[in-house]
Amino acid sequence: MAVEYTRPVVPAEDEQVIAQAMAVWDALTPGEQREVFRSLAQVVTRYGRTKDVDALTRFAESVDGMVRLESTTDLRRAIRETRGAPGKPAEVSFADMARQLEE
Repeated sequence: MAVEYTRPVVPAEDEQVIAQAMAVWDALTPGEQREVFRSLAQVVTRYGRTKDVDALTRFAESVDGMVRLESTTDLRRAIRETRGAPGKPAEVSFADMARQLEE
């Protein structure tokens, strides 16, 4: 069975946004890229089964938000710099934590 794929035409006014999205994608770790693709596969599979576009719309909005956030802030740099860094020790005693959980 042959599968036909057509690449969407990108209007010139969208080229900058696409470039930003690709820069965000390139900055993701392979694990993060895999998770984004897994999420895409989930919503596409759901759409194929239900023809409900809501999940596709929510996913598109989520990706758009991620691209905007990560390309207009230093979020990705901050994540990269702290990834794998040892966590800061808690400045609270076990007794204090237990007491807070009981409240």
